[in-house]
Amino acid sequence: MEWLLDLSERYRAQLRSGPFFQSLAQVQRPSDLKWVHQLIHQSREFTSALCLRYSLCKDRNYQGIFAEHAVQEADHPDLLLGWMEKYGFLDGSEPQPASPATVNSLAFCWRSAVRDTCDVQVIGLNLLSEGVALDFYTAVIPVLERLDILSGNYWKVHREVDNVHLTMGLDRCGDVRPESSTGRYYQQVLWHSASLYNAMLSSWVNQPAKTLAVLPAEMLGVPLPAKRKSSPTDPQILT
Repeated sequence: MEWLLDLSERYRAQLRSGPFFQSLAQVQRPSDLKWVHQLIHQSREFTSALCLRYSLCKDRNYQGIFAEHAVQEADHPDLLLGWMEKYGFLDGSEPQPASPATVNSLAFCWRSAVRDTCDVQVIGLNLLSEGVALDFYTAVIPVLERLDILSGNYWKVHREVDNVHLTMGLDRCGDVRPESSTGRYYQQVLWHSASLYNAMLSSWVNQPAKTLAVLPAEMLGVPLPAKRKSSPTDPQILT
């Protein structure tokens, strides 16, 4: 479904113009990368959510894909912790607590793994989440190279697999048209998950998150999905 790939990319482009990605040019020393303490929470819990997704899946059409994804992510938190320890980010202590925006984003991943249908999980946890991850590592790896702290398998493996992970399972979702009720729901999932990642990444550099634009209807030739009302449980998202 090329229209979904296109829509996801356009939301990701909004994130790439946000404060986190813009801040990378100002990084001068490893101590400027305080957000790695948030990254380890994201890595741990996203991986756990993928494992839970597989364990709960009863649909044979998706079981193998979910298992493969979970297995390929399983050692990432340990790899990241090893890198953090090597370069003095831990100093013998546990990482700093997760920020509220990080918790909100991770809550979306857990909720999707438990409650969403398999196709919707593919949209949120593969297409959008792994697309954002691809953009993140593509932007961060050159910074680590410049600081001479790029080592180990954690960063290398993400550079290799995220582009594969983002399309895993998409072919199992069928030929969904953007104007269908399912297509409209997919659009809402993309906007909502992108908004949560935008809030999370902005919080990592202590900047407010701007509201992501719901993309123009004429881009896809269909009416816009309704905007979700704001909720006290996710104060970072403004609609």
